Amino acid sequence: MSLFKQMALAISLMIIILLGSIMTLNYQSSKKDMLENLYQTTANNISSLASQLAEAGNDKALIGSVIDAEFDSGYFKKITFTSNDGSFVYTQEDHDALEGLPQWFVNFTDISLQSVQADVTSGWEMLGVVSVTGDTSIVYKALYKMFLQLFTIFTIAVFVSLIMLSILLKILLRPLKRVQKQAEAIAQNRFILQEEIPYTTEFRDVVLGMNTMVTKVKAMFDKGNQALKEQKEREYTDPVTQLKNRQYLIDKLPEFLKIDATSKGGVFMMLAFNGIIEANAKLGHRQVDTLFKKFANMLLETVSAFEDAIVLRMNGTEFALFIPDYKMFHALTHAHDIVHFTHDTIERNELDSETTFLSIGIYQYNYQESIATLLSQADNALAQAKLQAEKVFLATPANITEVMGKEAWRKIITKAIEKEAFTFISWPTMDVQSKEIVHYALSLTLKGEKNYSYGQFMAPANQIGLSHAIYTSALNMLFKKPNKNLYHTTCSLRLPYEFLTQEETFKQMQVLLQSYAKKLPLKLIIEMPDKLMNQNTELAQQYKTLLEKYSIELGIFEFIGESKDYHYLQTLRPLYIKAHFEYFLSKNNQTFTPLKLLTESMNIQLIANGVMDIHTLEELGQKDVFTVQGKVIEQLNSSGV
Repeated sequence: MSLFKQMALAISLMIIILLGSIMTLNYQSSKKDMLENLYQTTANNISSLASQLAEAGNDKALIGSVIDAEFDSGYFKKITFTSNDGSFVYTQEDHDALEGLPQWFVNFTDISLQSVQADVTSGWEMLGVVSVTGDTSIVYKALYKMFLQLFTIFTIAVFVSLIMLSILLKILLRPLKRVQKQAEAIAQNRFILQEEIPYTTEFRDVVLGMNTMVTKVKAMFDKGNQALKEQKEREYTDPVTQLKNRQYLIDKLPEFLKIDATSKGGVFMMLAFNGIIEANAKLGHRQVDTLFKKFANMLLETVSAFEDAIVLRMNGTEFALFIPDYKMFHALTHAHDIVHFTHDTIERNELDSETTFLSIGIYQYNYQESIATLLSQADNALAQAKLQAEKVFLATPANITEVMGKEAWRKIITKAIEKEAFTFISWPTMDVQSKEIVHYALSLTLKGEKNYSYGQFMAPANQIGLSHAIYTSALNMLFKKPNKNLYHTTCSLRLPYEFLTQEETFKQMQVLLQSYAKKLPLKLIIEMPDKLMNQNTELAQQYKTLLEKYSIELGIFEFIGESKDYHYLQTLRPLYIKAHFEYFLSKNNQTFTPLKLLTESMNIQLIANGVMDIHTLEELGQKDVFTVQGKVIEQLNSSGV
């Protein structure tokens, strides 16, 4: 029970008891006064009755007539005359029930009035005694009327008092309510300062304490955010050309070299300058740096039409172009144009083109390759280019063959969608410190004449434009027909950037969640790529609001920290950040500390995926990353570690 309700209940009871006591005393006092008045009136009237009876003498008929006449006046409940010798007794008494009064009130009031007696004498002769009891029905009716009036006043007084009490308590407890909202905001990584400081000493101290705490937490977040931004600039950006560097490429490549990559492949160009030492000697470092800046701008212009193209400076003399979905013949033409442009620039600056020249090695990569393979093949292509007359060499992977054509895949996937032949398999995510399963990551398999894993069918699905239909089918299956093995568990489902950014996706999810989310027998986490979070924060916020409405958590995957500002983490409040283990291990303490500071200030968990062995797990532990996903969990379970 809230403090407001407790105080309201206690004070309300006090008010009711106080008003009830006042009303009871008022009622009892009025009752006493009425009975005294009735007794006094009866005492005054008996003298007149005794005089009339004295005039009647011993005439019994006349005595009866006098008593009947007096009784009919309606002021008496009972009149009794007893002769002096006791031989004659005459009584008139009203035995009728009280009219217009509820029986419970009569029982509750319970009036008993004493009789009044007077001697009846004629001269010196004693005729008898008359006894009179006043009519209490008058008192009953007067008291009942008063009771109704007092009850009405009591009800109105209590009602008005409770309303005033409610208003007063709300005013007095308003600072506490703001403190409560402030605390809830902190739990949601939102920082609210109370500008209105209450006058009540205790509340003022609490509010000032909360404001101080919020200020410190916000300062911690801002410090972490700024440190991470500055570190990211140093770690990912070449200081001379402002291009991305080799480390950025290594952290970014997992987005393109994965089983569900939207791009099947492309080209990776390595561009290397020879004779830079001679150029520095002749032109000076500043002039050569200026030429490098111009060269970098030229590269950016040549790939401006490609959404996912990356231009990099790998080291002092080497540059690189990473262009997904780029054809070989286009790449060759592109490379030759760059070589010619560079040759002209070298000659305009009166440098020896035989000593100072540009070589370009082109490697046609495939999404199935590893990062190490891609880089080594590109280096080999560059080495071959330096031996060519035109300084350009194209290398293609010889060991990649197409298992099935697009049309064959189209038939298999279309049939699977129609027959709902996809099923979920789950992979555990474990906190290795507590040995507890944090959640299960869901993946898809295709069941048919032949079974296909996610890695086998998803890349072809992306190429033939059926990935959206697959993810739509997966969401429908999860919400409408959830697997009983997943009941009462926590599961995560990864949704790619291309699926989430399609306009119909959000509308479809709205309808789906509205109809089925509240009946979902498991706790769900929807994972969205970091690319969506930092490139389309507004859309990500719409998804966050939608998911939050149905108590569905949000997670981030493929995190490499490339955003210019990390306030989106505060806005979106993800449950965790998931990144490939190589991302965490590639960071030294200086670069990793700001990320830890930022996530810890917002209670965001760091999860490393793709962890394959105990050695990698131990290295992650040195980085304080203890929540992992990968085959290492099987090793831990089998070894009992």
